[in-house]
Amino acid sequence: MRFTSESEAKRFVVQKVVAQAEREGVALSKAERHMLSWSEADPDFKPDLELASALDQEISTEEYEAKVSRLIRLAYDRDGNEDKSARAQYRDAYSKLNEGDHYISWMIKRALGLKVFNWWPF
Repeated sequence: MRFTSESEAKRFVVQKVVAQAEREGVALSKAERHMLSWSEADPDFKPDLELASALDQEISTEEYEAKVSRLIRLAYDRDGNEDKSARAQYRDAYSKLNEGDHYISWMIKRALGLKVFNWWPF
């Protein structure tokens, strides 16, 4: 699947994180869910500074990023084991997100490292 927009790629990853959190029984607060979509450059995203501030009160940045990165890694592994083409979707989403400035890109890179880079672009 090729993503036609950064917003579409971000929705894909956010949906994967939320679904994995539900499978794992991991709670995601409203502030945590909001921050999954955080971007200062995405015209489809409406930042809520109150929710951003609330997140700082709920969990440290390091804990939040580790939590989301873990969920991304688990979703990637689960999806990839069920369907090998799913891994390409994550790479495509990461590639499209890197065209802009999206917080979740950092967590994808942290979770998947070199797995999200296309070494063979042919």
